[in-house]
Amino acid sequence: MNPQKPHSTLTTILLVLLIPGCAGGPTINISTKQPIKVEPLKVDLAMRLDVYQHADPTVSKTVASGSTTVDAQQRMRQRMGEIQVFKNSRLVGESSSGLLEIRIKPPGEYGAYVQENVDAENKDRLSAMQEIAAKKGLDLVKVKADQADLRRQQAFTGEWIEVPHDNGTFVWEQKGVERN
Repeated sequence: MNPQKPHSTLTTILLVLLIPGCAGGPTINISTKQPIKVEPLKVDLAMRLDVYQHADPTVSKTVASGSTTVDAQQRMRQRMGEIQVFKNSRLVGESSSGLLEIRIKPPGEYGAYVQENVDAENKDRLSAMQEIAAKKGLDLVKVKADQADLRRQQAFTGEWIEVPHDNGTFVWEQKGVERN
């Protein structure tokens, strides 16, 4: 008797039984009578973002000796966001001398804080304008007028600016806001 024969017979029988079973097998219905309801995912997210700026020790700083403008500009850049908040709140405006002027001083500690920042900003602006006048050989009054023009142009809509009129006077207006 051939030992291969029982094995091949068994294989043949299995194939005959399996092939028809796979071809016409039972149908499984996976649909549902009601739509599946999925509750929306609710997330309560609280986030805090702290940004730190560290000096790069590989970069060497070179500042021209005797230049206070670099320091003044750096301080003005650091307080720029706070000054913009004051402008957006309509507490301060850009005057005809290129300096900030408090239009409405809040009471209490916040008013003192606004005054302190405006004074510091004006001190740095004046220092920068004096250095520009000295370097370019211009009159300080001319530099102040030029700075005031520049700051009026850069002001956002609604900010207080001191605008020149034909008769030589200046009037406080909110930029881009029509008065009746």
